[in-house]
Amino acid sequence: MQALAHFLVRRSTAWFTVLIVLMLSAASVFYATRVQRDDDVLAFLPRSNPEVGVFYDVNKRFGSLDIAIVGIGTDDVLAPDFLTRLRALTKRLNETDGIGYAMSLANFEDFTADPTKGGITTDYLVSRIPESDADRAALREKVMSRDLAVGNVVSEDGKAALVYVFAGYGADLKTVAGKVRAATEEAFPNEPKYWGGAPFISTYIYDITQEDMRKLAPWAVLVIVLITIASFRDVIGAGLALLSTALGIVMALGLMGALGVAVNVVLSSLPVILFALGSAYAVHILSRYYVVAQDEDRKSALVRTLVEVGPPVLASGLTTVAGLLSFILMDIAPLRTFGVFTALGILFTLVLSITFVPAVILLARLKGKPPEVSEPSRFHAWLGTLPQRKRVAVGAGVAVLTLVSAFFVGRVDSRMDNAAFFAKDSPPDRAEAFMRDHFGGSLFLQIQVEGDMTDPAVLREIRALGDRIAVLPHVSSVNHVSHAVAQINEAMEGDNRLPDTAAKAKLLYGFLEGKKAVRQLVTDDRRHALMQIKLGTSRASETEPLVEQIKQIAASSVATSYAVVEAKGPRQKDVEARVREGVVLRIRALSRQFGLALPDAAELEKRVAEPATAGDAAPVEAQLTAFLGSEESSVELDGPETARKVAAAIAPLGPKPEEAKLVEAIARALEKPADDALVTDLADTVDKPLEEMWRRSETMSRAKALVAAVKITPPPGPKGERFLTAVAASLMDLDLTSAALPAGAGEGAQKLGVAVTGLPVMHAGLSKSVESNQWASLFLALGLVLLIMAALFRSLWSGLLSLAPIVLTMLVIYGVMGLIDVRLDIGTSMLASLIIGAGVDYAVHLMVAWNAPDGAPLTESATTAARHTGPAIWVNALMVSAGFFVLTLGDARPLQNVGGLTAGAMLAAALATMLVIPLLARKRRYIRAARIPEGARSSEAPEAVLDTSTSPP
Repeated sequence: MQALAHFLVRRSTAWFTVLIVLMLSAASVFYATRVQRDDDVLAFLPRSNPEVGVFYDVNKRFGSLDIAIVGIGTDDVLAPDFLTRLRALTKRLNETDGIGYAMSLANFEDFTADPTKGGITTDYLVSRIPESDADRAALREKVMSRDLAVGNVVSEDGKAALVYVFAGYGADLKTVAGKVRAATEEAFPNEPKYWGGAPFISTYIYDITQEDMRKLAPWAVLVIVLITIASFRDVIGAGLALLSTALGIVMALGLMGALGVAVNVVLSSLPVILFALGSAYAVHILSRYYVVAQDEDRKSALVRTLVEVGPPVLASGLTTVAGLLSFILMDIAPLRTFGVFTALGILFTLVLSITFVPAVILLARLKGKPPEVSEPSRFHAWLGTLPQRKRVAVGAGVAVLTLVSAFFVGRVDSRMDNAAFFAKDSPPDRAEAFMRDHFGGSLFLQIQVEGDMTDPAVLREIRALGDRIAVLPHVSSVNHVSHAVAQINEAMEGDNRLPDTAAKAKLLYGFLEGKKAVRQLVTDDRRHALMQIKLGTSRASETEPLVEQIKQIAASSVATSYAVVEAKGPRQKDVEARVREGVVLRIRALSRQFGLALPDAAELEKRVAEPATAGDAAPVEAQLTAFLGSEESSVELDGPETARKVAAAIAPLGPKPEEAKLVEAIARALEKPADDALVTDLADTVDKPLEEMWRRSETMSRAKALVAAVKITPPPGPKGERFLTAVAASLMDLDLTSAALPAGAGEGAQKLGVAVTGLPVMHAGLSKSVESNQWASLFLALGLVLLIMAALFRSLWSGLLSLAPIVLTMLVIYGVMGLIDVRLDIGTSMLASLIIGAGVDYAVHLMVAWNAPDGAPLTESATTAARHTGPAIWVNALMVSAGFFVLTLGDARPLQNVGGLTAGAMLAAALATMLVIPLLARKRRYIRAARIPEGARSSEAPEAVLDTSTSPP
């Protein structure tokens, strides 16, 4: 260090140093202005996790899982003016760049049977804006009868609407959110609006963090400056110290700009953190120089300053750098970036403090100044010797504090959810509450299924999986391609059930061609399907167990290798059991969908196995009358009355009447001979429909009996009728003669892949990653700091002693987190490394100043160290704490947590240093190189204290 010091104090070296620093600073300013921002919260996902790969693969395949959800409140969603504006907004969003698809009530697809021509009618649910009260009433009845629409795009009370906006793959989420917000504000300027989903949440988090930093950073810096000036009592010296710190920050930001590193939510706090942590290094140099320069010339004073203060300053700075570099073990890229560039910023300020600051001192010809007497050092001497005077009491207190803190540390929760990013009653929190109350939630989980989506067996497996999940707690709704296919089949044949053959499935898919909404459920090649599961909660304590339960269900209930097995054969009983299981699952899922109590599965399966109930001829007669009067019938009758007479004649004959009896009944109703062409043609026409109508009647009777037997009370009115119809349709599946079973030997096996993904899965993975990162970075930071301290003090035990206050500080801070229920999240996971890197400096300077003559009592070492370092330790702790505390005054949740806890940690570290090291110390000195300035032994001046003590945080 002495050779370096003599080199640095040359005048030519000083001018060269200043010029190089100014040139680098100018270049850094240029590149710092080019730093871009990255507001993608998903960037915090650990890319090494295989689940992240699945998430992005699904994202790419289905367009995007980044869904912006807009909730709009109103008096009546079906009011003509509201519908007109909603239609215009939906159309505008679908024509906007960066948006893959926008869906609302205005473009919700509806598939219905054509009552006159037969077949399927495809149209929007709201095909036209109602013009009269009668039209409006009819539309309300129609919309509220669509169970897939109610609770998804329109609330049950008709006073809220949702617009789902799927971002295009690769689109910038902030840009998408801005376009959606602007279009919605223009269309609905006066209605209450709620912004949910990843694009709005990530934009809010970044914007509020940036706004807080913009507002609070100047105040934090001002507080640090004022405390520095007040404690340093020299404007020029304080200005030089702060200038060198500012240049270090600019260099760090300039390097980011030169390397193309974007600022994210975490990195936005870098300037304040660097200012708080790096401002004291130059103060060390200046403080010692002022004292030494009273009796020596500038060059000699600078050499002596660098030789005496340089090693502890370097050790202090390197411990902070080591603590921050421990972030490189984290598998979250933004945190690694934060650690690297914050460490570089500290390193820059450290290097500037021992190069640029001495150069300016030399060139500016700063003179020394005498210390001023100050009272506080007496208190610090009392505090520093207290652990030795009251060793038992202090030791017991520290032990109790350690045990209590360790107990509460065990209560720290690392679960991650949106609440980790925004505060209660913030706009995203209010949006979640609105969507939970009106639409069952806004958080979606997805399951990707890979297989042949034209295979009815695969479609049934998807439906069974969805039905298993639909009855779980906190699941609001489940939507998948099987629902869409069954809905089209209902429009085609009258029954909401899946087709029996692949040919029929392909035919039904034809009606879905070109439907953007369907592309969110199944790919165009029909090889991948996506199940959308809406969760009624966003709390990690509820979503994480639910995600694990869903994963277990998916793994255990879906065979990755399956075969379609016929009921006639050695596995007949297995097929029949699988079919009954599917029906039971469907009825339980329907009960949950209609808001009814779940029937007992065992009792339901027992009732399902009972024989069919006889049907009622009345509904058959009504359906047959409608059929004979429609264009679907190939035989044209004279009029509605004739159709009614024929239906009344043949309906009582049952589902499969003998041909002679059928012909006779038709002939009697038409008053024609049995061999009349009209009679025979009509008999051939109604034969098959009559069987299907009787089948529906029988299953409806069976459904009513079943519902009564298992004590399900259907809702009143049309909703109850829809429930019974859905139960009856599910009972028709009992006639299935095949099922997908795990492939056995000799059976043609087909593959079926299932993967659970979505933001809840990513949050759960992030929680695990944060926890593992915490331990990895903690041990690396402790190890690096221990090596530096052992090298400085040339003793492993002395190195361990320097870590003791920090270990206690971490226990206390994490214990407080457990006590007040602050989670271990992205922000708070950085605390350990920050505390280790910054707080250990206090121990460095206390131990460097720990000095007493041989044979003197340890209290003299403690008194000397406390007087010379105590004021500076507390001034620095207050300075750093005040800077970080200012960050708690904003609205950004991560800044609040990190700012408040770091502020508390610095004060705790200062107190722990003053108590733990004197308590555990057993030597009279820990470093031979430590020197105390002449006259300082009796001086109480803060400047004298700062000569070896002004502790960089």
